[in-house]
Amino acid sequence: MRWFLVAVALVAGGLVATAPAAHAVDDAECDQTTLDETFATTRDSGPLAEMDVDRAHDWLARRGQGLGAGVVVAVVDSGVGATAGVDVVEQPVVVPGLERDHYHGTAVAGLVAGSPRQGDAGGPVGIAPDAQILDLQVFDDPTGDNGTPILTANVVAALDVVLARRAAGMNVRVVNISLNVAPDEALAQRVQQLWDAGVVTVAGTGNRPRNDPGDTGSALVPDEQFEQFRPGEDARDVVHPAAYDPALGVNASMAGLSGADPHEFVLENSATDVAAPTAGAVSYTVNGGTCLLSTPATSWAAAEVSGVLALLFAHFPDDTPAMAVSRLLLTADGRADIPDRLAGAGDVQVYDALTRPLALDESGAAEQTRPEPDTQVYAAPEPEPDVLASTRRDAVWWGLLGGGALLLALVLRPVLARRRTR
Repeated sequence: MRWFLVAVALVAGGLVATAPAAHAVDDAECDQTTLDETFATTRDSGPLAEMDVDRAHDWLARRGQGLGAGVVVAVVDSGVGATAGVDVVEQPVVVPGLERDHYHGTAVAGLVAGSPRQGDAGGPVGIAPDAQILDLQVFDDPTGDNGTPILTANVVAALDVVLARRAAGMNVRVVNISLNVAPDEALAQRVQQLWDAGVVTVAGTGNRPRNDPGDTGSALVPDEQFEQFRPGEDARDVVHPAAYDPALGVNASMAGLSGADPHEFVLENSATDVAAPTAGAVSYTVNGGTCLLSTPATSWAAAEVSGVLALLFAHFPDDTPAMAVSRLLLTADGRADIPDRLAGAGDVQVYDALTRPLALDESGAAEQTRPEPDTQVYAAPEPEPDVLASTRRDAVWWGLLGGGALLLALVLRPVLARRRTR
């Protein structure tokens, strides 16, 4: 029975439901894990190093700041497992009757705000582990064969919940939509309304169709048009909501994958604003284990950038959406003024986004930008001891004395000579 597979934490009359004990399986993929067995991977999450996340975490810790504390990220997806390693602030019912056993939403939430692993499988997981997740489940089966598929109307309904929570005072600053849905004017309107309310919508810009019915990033991309890369490709018209301004479009980069061809995995899309590496990322399973995301995908890239934005909004709480996005674009490793269809302004650089001084107005326009890697007080170097100083000092004095004696002898010589001739 499917209800048995749903991990629900209950505390009632002393009864506590917990996840099965985890055992180490380093190559367990998130989309292949089973709910009756919990895996734990001890591998480091490669994308965190590529984006300088550890350095950013250390920089914030030295200042006594949390990692996304106080910021809520709304995850519009397949739902988050109750025992997964994230702090879920609320799980409103958007679509009644959905099962919570699909891996995708939990993997996304883990990349955004997964807690660090403990014990032998220790190591960081999420980019903003102190952020909270507003869990907005809109599907439980991308194919629709055994449940509810991904529908634009349900995504719109989820965004209405975000707008309501924001208006009620919840500090939702980011909405992650790692999905591709059919275009809809109501969806475009919600993206704009969220922006006006102080919320950034982050969306993937499209995976290469691989005839994979469980692929939420390319489910609605026409295979006949984009199955193979063709020069001049632009998927903007078929990937939504990434196509809508002011959504932040995120592609997956191949950083950490030597020699990989990005066209094998992702689409070129002029809606791409930034990119993030995803291959080898670690996230959580529905029943609380940890797993690998080995294949580059825009779903995971969007989730990572949502986590970066949570760090930025926590550190710069007065930033408008435009200011936060500008911090990403102006510190990425590419060119914000010459965006690329695969990478936009380039891969996000988390430490630089946090630390580079940027004079931004509310529209995100930069008055000046100058790199400043860290604020440190540098002392003047101590001079090395001069072992010959006393010798040189004595030589000067002896030279002065000898020279004085010689001068005196020259002055007195005529006098002494006259005395001898008398």
